[in-house]
Amino acid sequence: MISLEQLNGMAAPDFASALGSIFEHSPWVAERVAALRPFASGLALHRAMSDVVLRADEPLQLALIRAHPELAGRAAQRNDLTPASMKEQKGAGLSACTPSQLKSLQSLNSQYTGCFGFPFVLCVKGHTADSVIAALAERVTHDPRDERDVALREICRIAFFRLAELICEPLGDAIIAMADDLASFTDDAGALTCTYLMPAHRAAAARIRDFMLAAGLLAHIDAVGNVVGLMEAAPGTSTKRLLTGSHYDTVIDAGKYDGRLGILLPIAVAGALRRAGAALPYGLEIIAFSEEEGVRFKSPFLGSRAVAGCLDPSQLQSVDASGTPLSEAIRASGQDVASIPAIARDPSQVAGFVEVHIEQGPVLLDAALAVGVVTSIAGSTRTIVTVEGRSGHAGTVPMALRHDALAAAAEMVLAVEQRCQERPDLVGTVGKLEVPGGAVNVIPGRCEFSIDIRSGSNAVRDSAVKAVSARIAAIADRRGVKVLERRVLQSSSVPCDPALQDAWGDSIERITGRPALRLPSGAGHDAMIMASLTQVGMLFVRCGNGGISHHPDETLSAADAHIAARVFEDFLLHYRVAS
Repeated sequence: MISLEQLNGMAAPDFASALGSIFEHSPWVAERVAALRPFASGLALHRAMSDVVLRADEPLQLALIRAHPELAGRAAQRNDLTPASMKEQKGAGLSACTPSQLKSLQSLNSQYTGCFGFPFVLCVKGHTADSVIAALAERVTHDPRDERDVALREICRIAFFRLAELICEPLGDAIIAMADDLASFTDDAGALTCTYLMPAHRAAAARIRDFMLAAGLLAHIDAVGNVVGLMEAAPGTSTKRLLTGSHYDTVIDAGKYDGRLGILLPIAVAGALRRAGAALPYGLEIIAFSEEEGVRFKSPFLGSRAVAGCLDPSQLQSVDASGTPLSEAIRASGQDVASIPAIARDPSQVAGFVEVHIEQGPVLLDAALAVGVVTSIAGSTRTIVTVEGRSGHAGTVPMALRHDALAAAAEMVLAVEQRCQERPDLVGTVGKLEVPGGAVNVIPGRCEFSIDIRSGSNAVRDSAVKAVSARIAAIADRRGVKVLERRVLQSSSVPCDPALQDAWGDSIERITGRPALRLPSGAGHDAMIMASLTQVGMLFVRCGNGGISHHPDETLSAADAHIAARVFEDFLLHYRVAS
């Protein structure tokens, strides 16, 4: 492999020579980007090379497409392929086609070339002979005006994997580059919003799968949109798997690292282990959970619930703002709702679940530490409170005769704050307050607000919820209004496994030379759901800007990402599966 630093520092002819095989028999691509150096990442280099290809004139583009051999064609049968093409076709099983498969490919290849005037090009990474045949049968029906663009995109994707095999770069830089790349898929121009099964979400899933394939993992997308990558165990070792991962959906106008760090960091580490020839004595399964935030269908933790085997079928009847049922959105994405139960993992084959996540708070930042060990995940009780008063004219109803729903709600909000200030291990938030149909000159007759109460102790949280409810009832009685409380979420606090905490702590001390700080998580995570399947552990990574998260100003340094990756790698190499 060649380091990105080396590539950036090479003389232009040497740079072009080093990258000459990335685009089949087309060194002109590397020659044209040499002047654009330095490149900040391998992904930036790939984007530059792809841009050169996509902006080239038509004759040059056609020459590039025609430089590619037919899949399982005559050149392959003569072993007259470039080393890269030979490896790619062999990896997809095209060098071991059955006679029937070979006949289909030859017939379809001939038909395709006759239609378009150039050979069928497909990035076969992650494909089988049968899926290649299916793709060829589908694309031979394309409009000729569109098929050239499809072929060029496939060529750029081939180059992505070839570059991944050639270039090495610091893990922290690679993780940040992947996060930046993934953030380009958004529902909202100018802001990162990636909600469940919308176009940006599906594009992000495909890119994560490519990241996994480039790392050498076996990868697929399951029936609820989870992206799953597997690093197989060393031969003759445990059949159990250690699971890791986090979510790739986002809140509206999000940051780049919430959830996604816990996907991209393990992928980067798995790729580094594979390139170093290191094998683990257990399987490592990286899961990019499709849905945790609950933005579109108000059904959070969909991805991890499916894996843990605790997905309530009634969640599939949830509808989004347009009235689309969740089950229909899954079908529209090409998945089979009936196959969702099969996603559930067998607890006897799971060694544990670990999640890497930005802290989403300032504790590590204030302690000047890059990483820390999570002790527990706070449970949460979320309630929607509706206050019904009596509307009236703002100028004609005396103050003493009013039943003002908003004034009552304001007092209730303060009651939440006052009760949750009584203990340091308790927090309470009113994040939403509305006056439906409110007007400047009308006494509010109805008000609705949310309450979110959290604690690492179930008893502490439940006591606070009960006390707040009693205070709300007393305020309502005194003010002559009616109150309806609707519970929308009840999640218990989850302690992290002591043995996993110790293992994380040992790895932190070996890598950083400092004792590990242990801290609770006030935010919910997929690990909460996975705790119903197996023991869980979490590693927190420092984020800047005062620990802000769920916001575009969310930050993570490449240096901290690198430290966290080394800690994760050390953890994997020292982890032992219980018999």
